[in-house]
Amino acid sequence: MNSLFSFLHYLGVDDIFGILSLIGLASFLVRRFVLHKSPVPASAFQKVSKEVLQECVSLLQKKDKEDYGEYVVPGELLALLKTEPGNKEYLKELLCDICAHLGIDGDFIELIVEDEPLPDRAGEISTDLAFTTIRLDLKPHHTLDAVVAVLAHEAMHLHLYYEGIHFKDTWKNEILTDTAAVYCGFGEYIYRGYAVTQGEFALSYQKVGYIRQEDVRYIQELIRLEKEK
Repeated sequence: MNSLFSFLHYLGVDDIFGILSLIGLASFLVRRFVLHKSPVPASAFQKVSKEVLQECVSLLQKKDKEDYGEYVVPGELLALLKTEPGNKEYLKELLCDICAHLGIDGDFIELIVEDEPLPDRAGEISTDLAFTTIRLDLKPHHTLDAVVAVLAHEAMHLHLYYEGIHFKDTWKNEILTDTAAVYCGFGEYIYRGYAVTQGEFALSYQKVGYIRQEDVRYIQELIRLEKEK
């Protein structure tokens, strides 16, 4: 043990990062070519059972009878966001447009684009009815689809709050919120925005949202089957 501490004492920060990179590379090669497993960590594919998704869709069909149609970002705003994806004015306009799709006045919502990363999430909402704040952790690797998906998720929290639709379990409520975003017309943005992407560092991966792309397609199929009844 003393020998190990003596060895670590002579290592610099660059040496430690170099060793960690080699360990990461070795893990990647073993998983990919020896174990034949996906190099993407399992945490990026958190499993949601079909039973939970079915329960979410059933609750929404029972409590929310509105036909929202498919949401599409206005072309002019989309062009502006592609040019300046971090422009707070354009992002607020996007949030207001998403809220309008849900029948909510988004003007009263304060949008804060975070400089410091939020813990374990890309967005966060807080409200007391009189005042609502949405925080957006806008990372360089986030696609525009991911930004739309995150803002739709946070706006959906407010929509479900107004409608009194919720589960007692916090995690299950987040699944309900993502399901509701698909249910209310944001499905394609959720599908593309929730894709697993390359992280900021080599061999790192990350995603936003609580459901997977295959979950989105399953939810859409449940909705389609219900409409055909």
